[in-house]
Amino acid sequence: MAGTTVRVINDAEELESLAGAWDSLIQENRDESSVYLTHEWLSTWWRHFGQGRKLNILLAEKQGKLIGIMPLMVNEYRIGPVRARFLETAGVVNCNYVGVVPPENRGEAINALLAYLEEEIIRNGLILRLTLVPDDSVFLDLLRSHCPLSSENLAVQENVQTLAPYLPLPATWDEAALPLHTKTRQRLRRSLRSLQDTHEFEFRECTGDSLEEELRKFFDLHQRRWQAVNVRGVFYDSRVMEFYRDIAKRFMERKWLHFSSLNLDGEMVSGVYGFIYGRKFYGGTVARDPWLSKYSLGHLHYKFLIKEAIEKNLREFDFLQGDEPYKFYWTKSARRYIEVIAIRKGFCRRLRIGMVNAFLRVHQLKAIKKYSLRELYYIYRWKKSDKALKQRERKQKEEKEKRRLRANSSRKRPKC
Repeated sequence: MAGTTVRVINDAEELESLAGAWDSLIQENRDESSVYLTHEWLSTWWRHFGQGRKLNILLAEKQGKLIGIMPLMVNEYRIGPVRARFLETAGVVNCNYVGVVPPENRGEAINALLAYLEEEIIRNGLILRLTLVPDDSVFLDLLRSHCPLSSENLAVQENVQTLAPYLPLPATWDEAALPLHTKTRQRLRRSLRSLQDTHEFEFRECTGDSLEEELRKFFDLHQRRWQAVNVRGVFYDSRVMEFYRDIAKRFMERKWLHFSSLNLDGEMVSGVYGFIYGRKFYGGTVARDPWLSKYSLGHLHYKFLIKEAIEKNLREFDFLQGDEPYKFYWTKSARRYIEVIAIRKGFCRRLRIGMVNAFLRVHQLKAIKKYSLRELYYIYRWKKSDKALKQRERKQKEEKEKRRLRANSSRKRPKC
């Protein structure tokens, strides 16, 4: 690790100046590139949501050359008189690949970064918290393999947060549709035919000229969907809308934005705000008309997107975090998203990690105060119905498997 140092960026203007070097390093990190690690994503996110947080971008440098980036921030949580300061990944929304460390000089970079983190945790009493980290992340594997070697002073715990379904894309649409049940494929064809017979139906990808108007329709459609169940949607916060606008403009310049819609008689009835980066489609945010659910608009939209992704020779369709049933409609594959907590070793470390977890859960409960009791009731009902749907689908699969086994056993039974 001789000659490898860690420089810390705390200023937003200095972050902006890193764009060129940041892009070059990501190009070298081909085995793990993510749209959420790009300079465009992080700098835009920080401009909209950085207030009240302290920027803490770690740059690993060897003889003046940048060999690793770990974008962090210091965030302070308070519950009454109790407060805790966390080192967290900046810009986390849907997934978190933690950092950019190309294969060359990888060992030196990760050791330098871990040495810095250990010093910050021990000297300043910070708690390292990395959320929504995919379990197949190269950076996570590096942390697991190097942390025990680099330090005997940190206690580390991993918790599974959620699942993230994904579809490895085959060469043709027929192969992608093959796992779908015959009745499912027939239902999608009937829905599409019915819409085309009774309406002027169109699948459209948004272009730069119509971006602002299409985003306005998308925000409105998303809000109407949630208002139908008496819950404020994510775009109730004007900061979120402005962030989506700015990201759309910056990503469209880089040809990373994929914002598409289904339209009936010129009106948007389904929208998917996604990205294409590194031969992967990121599912992003979905909006659809709640009054047209009988046509399976969401599934139809994903059918068009998956077909298009295959035609563009993409390698994966990532539905991102959340185990909603509509995602498993298309795939059985899912990544686990991990939360990593690291604290200073010492007396009763298990108890202290348990207290950190309890503190974070209480803080999450505190955050839901933005919802009224009525909204919380409707969210509870929605999650309960979602859980019931999963249980019903699981039961149907079990019954189908039992029928198949019974049919096989009856065929094998010898004739008298």
